[in-house]
Amino acid sequence: MGVPYVVRKKVDMTSGERKELWYGVPRKLQQRGGVNNKELAAWMEKTSGFHRGQIEGILTEMVANILQMLSLGESVTIDGLGTFQTALTSPGFERPEQVTPGKVSVSRVYFVAHPDFRREVKKIKCVRIPFKYYMPENMLTKEMEKVDKEQEREESGAEMWEEESGE
Repeated sequence: MGVPYVVRKKVDMTSGERKELWYGVPRKLQQRGGVNNKELAAWMEKTSGFHRGQIEGILTEMVANILQMLSLGESVTIDGLGTFQTALTSPGFERPEQVTPGKVSVSRVYFVAHPDFRREVKKIKCVRIPFKYYMPENMLTKEMEKVDKEQEREESGAEMWEEESGE
């Protein structure tokens, strides 16, 4: 399996002239919105030996405690995953005593992935969602239909191999 993508036309202006090119872009998960704590906990329960309720509780407490640590000015590193940090902003002032707490605010919270985690994520393969599932029928070309059929053949061959090998 791989990260699903669709193909969309976008405008490319990098050469200084307007070109419309086709790009692979992430599939929008409009119905689902991604995996929530309950779903992640259920998945982790199958692979970890911990009970789903324990995992959900830990995830909830983790969020609350990361927020608390960030509010104390700390960054939070989760080994193997990455680091959560905040950035501050304020207007510029003529004198240092003018930079008061009411004038300084958190401008953003950001996450910096651990290099090993980033490397592993980048190894994940991508898989094209067949054109017929999202491209208007009047835009489907013979070439698109051909690559859809080839992809279906490859996928059904891989499924048969997995069933035979017990994977």
